[in-house]
Amino acid sequence: MSVDELIKAIEESEKHITKAERRQRLIDARILDQNGHYDARYFRAETVEKSKKISQQAASRS
Repeated sequence: MSVDELIKAIEESEKHITKAERRQRLIDARILDQNGHYDARYFRAETVEKSKKISQQAASRS
């Protein structure tokens, strides 16, 4: 399978996953932590704090 075919297959599979599945993939890839914030081991403290503020604002709107 060529790289182009692989990219197309991945893009196609992404269209059919749920929000929960997408979130779990990000957690498995260690992009997000279990709380849904950027993982502090791999992102700058500034980025993690922005992520926390955004999620707090979203929670207060709900």
